[in-house]
Amino acid sequence: MLFKGIAVAVANVAACSLMWWLADARPAAVGLWPAGGVAFAFGWRFGSFGLLSAALGAGLWAYLALGAITGAAFAALAAGAGPAAALWLLERLNHWKPSEYRLEAAIRLITAITVASAPVSAAIASFHLSGHPLVGVIPPIELFARIWLVDAFGALLIAPAVVAATLAGNGAAARWIDLGPLVVAFAVIALSEFLAGIGGRDHAPALLTFLVPVACWIAIRGQERETAWTMLVMMVTVVGVRALHIDATGAGAMVEATILGLVTMLVVLLLQAVAADRRIALRRVAHQARQDMSTGLLNDRGLLAEFGERLAREHRPNYGLVGLHLTNFDTLNDLCGPLPALQLEQSVAALLLRQPGVVAAARLSAGRYALMIETDSLSAVRSVAREIYSTTNGQVFRTVNGSIRLQGCVGGLLIDGEATINSEDCLVSLSEAQAIAASVREPQLFVEPLSQSMIDARRAHQGKIETIRESIRERRFQVHAQRIVDPQAPAGKISYEILIRLLDGKGGLIQPPEFMSLAVQAQMTPAMDRGVIERVFDWLASNPDALARTHKCSINLSGLTMSDGGIASFIREQRIRYGIPAELVVFEITESEAIRNPSAASRLVDELKADGFGIALDDFGVGLATFEYLKRFPIDFLKIDGSFVRNLIHNPIDEEIVLSTVRVARRLNVQTVAEHVQDQAVFDRLLALGVGHFQGEHLGRVVPIDELFRQGPPPAPTVTPKAAGQRQGATHV
Repeated sequence: MLFKGIAVAVANVAACSLMWWLADARPAAVGLWPAGGVAFAFGWRFGSFGLLSAALGAGLWAYLALGAITGAAFAALAAGAGPAAALWLLERLNHWKPSEYRLEAAIRLITAITVASAPVSAAIASFHLSGHPLVGVIPPIELFARIWLVDAFGALLIAPAVVAATLAGNGAAARWIDLGPLVVAFAVIALSEFLAGIGGRDHAPALLTFLVPVACWIAIRGQERETAWTMLVMMVTVVGVRALHIDATGAGAMVEATILGLVTMLVVLLLQAVAADRRIALRRVAHQARQDMSTGLLNDRGLLAEFGERLAREHRPNYGLVGLHLTNFDTLNDLCGPLPALQLEQSVAALLLRQPGVVAAARLSAGRYALMIETDSLSAVRSVAREIYSTTNGQVFRTVNGSIRLQGCVGGLLIDGEATINSEDCLVSLSEAQAIAASVREPQLFVEPLSQSMIDARRAHQGKIETIRESIRERRFQVHAQRIVDPQAPAGKISYEILIRLLDGKGGLIQPPEFMSLAVQAQMTPAMDRGVIERVFDWLASNPDALARTHKCSINLSGLTMSDGGIASFIREQRIRYGIPAELVVFEITESEAIRNPSAASRLVDELKADGFGIALDDFGVGLATFEYLKRFPIDFLKIDGSFVRNLIHNPIDEEIVLSTVRVARRLNVQTVAEHVQDQAVFDRLLALGVGHFQGEHLGRVVPIDELFRQGPPPAPTVTPKAAGQRQGATHV
């Protein structure tokens, strides 16, 4: 404690000596300018012991410089009493209401120094110096004002710098000096002195006002320590240079420099406080944007950011990811209410945070959580996953409505430290691991290592999806068609089904097996169907000869499109726009999708039928539907799936299914279409069973639509004599 007191006293002696030296030792009282600020700073930092030590240091310097014990005593009293009053006022204000913002704290600091510290010190000093030869005939009020000005400026300038220096260990990474603005300030000071040297002494001080915007620049862009010390160096230089221009009365340049310095420090302190409050507010907003407010964990954005920061580090360790999904959380929330559900989520958060090696934990949504741990082995990840699963799964919640047992599934991954992966890859992989866990029996727990080959394969898959998405969005369609053998088509007219191919960015052809499943996965089929409908209608309108030769044009609608409430009106608008007769167009809906969403399918069929379009039920039989669905939908065509057609000759079951379908279709007055007719034998047998329409490679390949119409009138399919006899017999069935 004694050593600290001596150090504080020596620091004040050094500060006064430095200022005296800069002022070229004229007058000696200039050296006391920093004493009050140093005393205030050490009193603020270390309490009354620091204040007393700094005051004794000021008295010691005054005795060494002036050689008078009385002057030394008054110097110590002036350096200590004023800061003591200011510190007392700050303590009372903080006891009354602690400062919530930096701006509020800055205003209190300025108030304490200007209305407490500076007036008390000025009163003591002016009382001692009144009538002293040093001040001559300066009136007491003017003397008091000058000392108040010097003391307030010194305290506002030096106290923040000294406090920042004593706290340097808390921010060692921060800079001490903002060199860029300081160089600009030195240039302004040098230009001012140059102007004074060439005869513009009266105008030179005005040039120093440009230091105010420089100081604002420093305050806005710098941290507290950097701003305080840059301002200290800049203003001490100004005071030292202007002290060389002190006139015979001790006024003049020094007073001007002090006023400029006081105004500048007031602006700097307030502006720095505003900038600091803004930075704090932005950090709080950023923190809240990354945090889940109900549990205190990270949210999905915060988890992605945490993943990104850690995965971008060099020489990173292995990380384990564990995902938890409480599968019946919504049911529990409905039965028990929001409060027990919130308590459950908070207990899960506590469970995640106490796992060994935890790095980050997040609540992704209601009942969904993710945990990131630092580990070296897959067994450690499995151990954590097993602990989470056993703790959460099976908990029983009893309510007035009955009891519910908590159900959960846990998926986990081990990410190798050398793997090239980003945060999005992590979450997608974790979701897939959880999906696997949800698909197995007890325990619903699955943990796997995430290899680089798996990451590369997933990225390649995602790249394909993006290619498909871009092709659909930019309508890079190539319209193909396949002829349908239609006995009802008048001479010279043809029926056909529209089949599309996509083009990639380089014009390469993408076949249906490559893009259909990906388009469904990316939920782009409604956009694709709309684009195809518009493209086909446009082509038919642009080719009136092809439109005149069209008997039936079949267009497929996907399952997602069937659920699109605006698709019927879109089709109607496009038909009117391009002038396409509705009776020429047949829309094919898939049986399995119609079963999955019968209400949407029924609504769409009714609207399209009302507009005059034909309806075909595609892939009939693969959805294991009953014939009841044929009565529910007013369809015109029933397309028998190719899986029952290919092996018709060798599989009696397939033949029986086709025959039953034909019988029911006849009763309902629905036309039947057999797909994937690959050879003459199958064609003959289908004809004998009573199928009316045919489609397949044997009867016509899939070709671009313009090529289909260049082929001329379709040849009539040949019928073998044996098939003709079978056909004749079949009519009696």
